[in-house]
Amino acid sequence: MFRRIGFRPAQLFSRRHEVRPFSEKAARKVDKSNSQDVPSDPRPPWVYSTSAGLRFVLIPSILFYAVFFYDFGEREHVFMPPRRWLQRQRDAFFTISPEERKLIEESTSSDRISEANTKDPAALSES
Repeated sequence: MFRRIGFRPAQLFSRRHEVRPFSEKAARKVDKSNSQDVPSDPRPPWVYSTSAGLRFVLIPSILFYAVFFYDFGEREHVFMPPRRWLQRQRDAFFTISPEERKLIEESTSSDRISEANTKDPAALSES
């Protein structure tokens, strides 16, 4: 009733695909002519997965570098708005807000007071 299909699941997802002719006559012609002369692919299977992984990593990395870091000169170019945005983000990350500045001043002044109180009074009178 049901006919078994003649392939394994591993073959379904393999990278090597055979070229199938459009007609039976063309198939017979290919089989007769140079079916022995067609070399198989000499590359090992890991080459395909490695090249796909490298494409996945290298292309976005190169684009990121080109947009944010490559030197196109001093004139205005298409990547200036993203670069200005990155500069604003960088400045916001590395600058201190006025509230944080007040906290730092308060903590340094309280540290100075505590250092003065912990010094030996005899050492203060000698100097």
